[in-house]
Amino acid sequence: MRKLNAKLVVPLVAVAVLTWVFREPLRRQITERATLSNDAPPPEIVADMIDQAADPNAALLAAWNSGKIVHRQEAIRSLSRRIPPGQAVPPVFDSMLLSAALDPDLDVRELALGILDTHHHPALAAMAAEQLHDCDPQVRALGLNHLKYASPAVGVPTVVPLLDDPDPLIATLATKMLEKWSGESFGVTLAETTPIEDQTTGLQEYRDGSRKKARAGAERAKGWWTQHQSGFPSVTLPVPAAAWSARRPVPAGDFQLRTLEGNKVRLSDFRGKVVLINFWTTWCTACVSEMPELIALQKKHADNLVIIGVSLDYVPDEHGHIGGHSAVEEQTHGGGDSDDHEATTAALKRVREKVARTVKARGINYPIPLDEHNDVGGRFNGGELPTTVIVDAQGNVRRRFVGARSLPVFEAMIAEAGQAAQLAALPAGVSGTGKQ
Repeated sequence: MRKLNAKLVVPLVAVAVLTWVFREPLRRQITERATLSNDAPPPEIVADMIDQAADPNAALLAAWNSGKIVHRQEAIRSLSRRIPPGQAVPPVFDSMLLSAALDPDLDVRELALGILDTHHHPALAAMAAEQLHDCDPQVRALGLNHLKYASPAVGVPTVVPLLDDPDPLIATLATKMLEKWSGESFGVTLAETTPIEDQTTGLQEYRDGSRKKARAGAERAKGWWTQHQSGFPSVTLPVPAAAWSARRPVPAGDFQLRTLEGNKVRLSDFRGKVVLINFWTTWCTACVSEMPELIALQKKHADNLVIIGVSLDYVPDEHGHIGGHSAVEEQTHGGGDSDDHEATTAALKRVREKVARTVKARGINYPIPLDEHNDVGGRFNGGELPTTVIVDAQGNVRRRFVGARSLPVFEAMIAEAGQAAQLAALPAGVSGTGKQ
């Protein structure tokens, strides 16, 4: 028995010693796996996982390749911190960064273009020019912003087509850039054509006369172009092949919530249709103000579009307030579990009633589930409001952006997502535009 005990003690001690020695690597490995498998981790958890990994570069790439919104955003943010000023983008991250500049998530796209710009990437002009073809004016403005320091030989012929842009701000931005490159003045200012926030609706609105002034300035710029076009040979800015080949689908996953009426809303139930998920709250002025656009969009495209308006009213804001009421934690409790439960139930009831009043008053014609635990909002990082996510018929995220959009822009995005479904249905060997 003594010999047997000795034989057992030795390996047990060895295991204990090895566990002690390798406890930190094991902890990091467990943390990384748990973080990567979590659909909706707090962003700071993902950032810490990358920074504290034994191989931060590998952890960063793993977060990016997870295909999850929060992870991908933090991977790009981490990349921006990891490249020292003045240094080129490391080759291991090049294709990832180029594909990120074409990402469905506008936050990721903006961060990626910023990195390309800061580190003077040779593909910056091509990636910026590619944004100019997007149906979202916010993306076109982003592309123009990163073309500001291009040479006139590259910038002028690239920007001229935007003089006819239907958005006054985009046409004016293009006009002002041509002023810089040409040394001419075309008689328009950004102050005259930049939208301002309407104090009543909270939306960005163009002032009276803005469109007329933008058009007049653009026409003068076009006149200059007619006279000087021969001095600017046409320029081609091909997007690097790696930017397209490195792109991967961003699955929306599945979720289930209950509407105010108690009906289940499951994302997978709408497979085969384009789905627009709009995250909002009753206290977000811009959220409520864009509802007429969404109502009209749903009415006009009822056959091929589903809108889900996910209310985050029960998710505490940065002040700990829920739905315009004091947070559950701030309410007076009797000190017992029963009192806590009653307070929570009462707070949830008040939030539901408030959301229901808004739905009725606005005449909303699409389902409104309440995301009580921020399960879905956390997955799509819907903390900034309003956040919109467009999912195609195959269940992949085609767009994610913050802020209101006009009805024509929404319609263009829905058509784009529907076209993705058509391209996916093409026989093997047949391609569409090549830019899916």
